[in-house]
Amino acid sequence: MGYKIRGNKIYVTGTVNGKHYRISTGKEATPLNCRWIEKNHREVLFKLIDAKMAAENKKSAVFSEYAMYSLQLNEYARKPNTVNSYYNISTKLIIPFFANYLIDEIKPNDIKAWQSSLVNRGYAKGTIRTARAVMSTIMNDAKMDELIQTNPIGSVKLPKSALTPPKPIVPFTLEEVKQILDQSSEEMRIFLTAAFFTGMRTGELLALKWEDIDFNANRIYVRATRSRGREGTPKTGKERMIDMLPIAEAALREQYRKSGLRYHYIFNSKKGRPWANATTLSYRWKQILKKCGFAYRRIYETRHTFATMMLVGGEDVLWVSQMLGHSTIATVINSYAKYIPSAKPARAEFLQDFSHTFRTQNSTKAV
Repeated sequence: MGYKIRGNKIYVTGTVNGKHYRISTGKEATPLNCRWIEKNHREVLFKLIDAKMAAENKKSAVFSEYAMYSLQLNEYARKPNTVNSYYNISTKLIIPFFANYLIDEIKPNDIKAWQSSLVNRGYAKGTIRTARAVMSTIMNDAKMDELIQTNPIGSVKLPKSALTPPKPIVPFTLEEVKQILDQSSEEMRIFLTAAFFTGMRTGELLALKWEDIDFNANRIYVRATRSRGREGTPKTGKERMIDMLPIAEAALREQYRKSGLRYHYIFNSKKGRPWANATTLSYRWKQILKKCGFAYRRIYETRHTFATMMLVGGEDVLWVSQMLGHSTIATVINSYAKYIPSAKPARAEFLQDFSHTFRTQNSTKAV
């Protein structure tokens, strides 16, 4: 048993009960994924074989059963936090509505009715869009298994009433950041300093290891994210390198003096284990805000705060985009447009001498 790479995708291989299998995991062949599959290829192969056999032997096409099978089938092509999110969406927003349906009974009008129920329950556009994506994958799997002819969700648009505005960005001011750090315990002060002055996502900070820090070059390598105690690739699926600003460097050096020689991860519990996810920090974060007299804001606002501070301070938009790990500069412009200074510099200054000569010549001719 083992694994192979074909077309930049990871396949698990092996012979079970005299039959040879080569099954795609759906995962890209990144260094992180290759290290993971090297340790887990046996378990992955057996699970994928079970899922394949379940599909081949499936007599019933009850939607609730098939939905869970589809989720299991696609689990290895998704990041851990995406897997958890899709299971929650399926069990809370999809399966309850279609619980009594056979999968081939679901028609476009049923999809419309389901979407309307989500709108009426107050779910935002982003949540409904994600639920549609999960539902579409389930129905596409059913189509590949020849349980249905077409995917009914393909002919149904996202309801206009679900086009709600995104949640507002509520960054902290620099003075508020100072208050927050002053009211924090030592370990939270170091963590929040890194959060406010790197712009990294919370999960990326939790997955940060000492090997990711280059104090000599003042660089941080963002290679992973951590959620629910599981580690995966960053949100964009790509690693990135960011600059380590002096204030972040000072905080990380302080942390290294405290625990760098004892622990692999940078941020750990008192028992020496890496913090599992943002929920671990939630209570402490709320207490800090309460001490400061601030209304509750998500800890994710530390990231928005970094972006807005840098933009208001006149830093280059492209650099801010690279620090945040956005795939395009448009994301920064669309998200933080009002924080980008609008001062208009003088244009075409190189033509001033030419303009002066032109005016002088024309005034001479006029005389």
